[in-house]
Amino acid sequence: MVFKTYTRLLIIVASIAFLALTFSSCKKEEGTPSVPVSLDLPSTLSVAYGETAGIALPADLIKQSDITFNFEFKETSNIQINTGTALHDKLKSAIKFDKAQGKVIVDSRLLYPNGGVSSVTGNKIPDNYKITIIASSSKGTVVGSQTVAVTVAPAKLKVKYADNTTEIPFAYVLYSKDAAVFELEALSLPTENSSWYLPKVEDAAMVSIDGNKVKFAPNAGDPKKEAEKTYDLEPALQKDGITVASTKFRVIFIPQIKFFYGTYYPEYNLTILSNLVHIGLANGYLSAAPTLYPERYKSTFSIVSIEQDGKAYDNTAGIFELNKETGKVTVKQNTKLKAGRYKFMIKALTTTGLEFTTDLTLAMSAG
Repeated sequence: MVFKTYTRLLIIVASIAFLALTFSSCKKEEGTPSVPVSLDLPSTLSVAYGETAGIALPADLIKQSDITFNFEFKETSNIQINTGTALHDKLKSAIKFDKAQGKVIVDSRLLYPNGGVSSVTGNKIPDNYKITIIASSSKGTVVGSQTVAVTVAPAKLKVKYADNTTEIPFAYVLYSKDAAVFELEALSLPTENSSWYLPKVEDAAMVSIDGNKVKFAPNAGDPKKEAEKTYDLEPALQKDGITVASTKFRVIFIPQIKFFYGTYYPEYNLTILSNLVHIGLANGYLSAAPTLYPERYKSTFSIVSIEQDGKAYDNTAGIFELNKETGKVTVKQNTKLKAGRYKFMIKALTTTGLEFTTDLTLAMSAG
């Protein structure tokens, strides 16, 4: 009798325990999951230094008033930036949650391009910033998390007075007695607490950087000022010794270009002008080609203007023509022209992109 009672008691206790476990299991399934789920965010984000980018968060989580978002940077090495600041300090300032936009905002202006090495500390910025975004309930329960690898690329500087349309901006400089100066433009980039930097180059004494200006000494290039001389530079804007923006930049020094109608004897540096020619009225005429020295810079020619005795001449009849390849001026045989002086302003566009102008006057008379 005692045995039966004891058995029944065991069965009752076991049943209660089973019901308790079942109830507990049901509550866990119906409540907040204990294991955080992925937030379904992009795994990577790329941004150029100076730009601000956003990571859109799930709308269903944004709508919940009891959900907060926090960030961890444990997977990013906390290198020392300067004596008082470490990288995680910078990340905390640069990564913010904007509820109105429903995004995590990344302000690259407060960070550094990845992979850069500080010339001050020698420390290297990690190849990316691994940012773990954590969504938590008001009770402190983590409902979702995901790590996003953010990459910041260096910005590109522009060089004033240079051709910035090519992969490497370049400029031609004519030898002269003056220094050549080029201004670096950071556009919308923040320059506060930053400095300009120029790596050492060949003939380092001939080129320097002063603020945002690259300066060439008056005697830069070929000492005789006859041969071309090329300088390849890579000026940069640095913050805490880390390059945040840069550009490759090529400067080519070339001899003074001579352009005129006449003859040039380079061995004597002798110029003989032939820019005033007397021809018969109504006769056809073909001028000699102008001199452009050095000839390797010769490209194309065009007429800028024509004047008859100091007044603009209308050449719609096409009596005057210019050969774009040679610069020779043609006068068609005609009966429309009047006696007088016809002055042509001719422009030469060189292979360097530099332009030069000269004049040619045709004095026409009936005799």
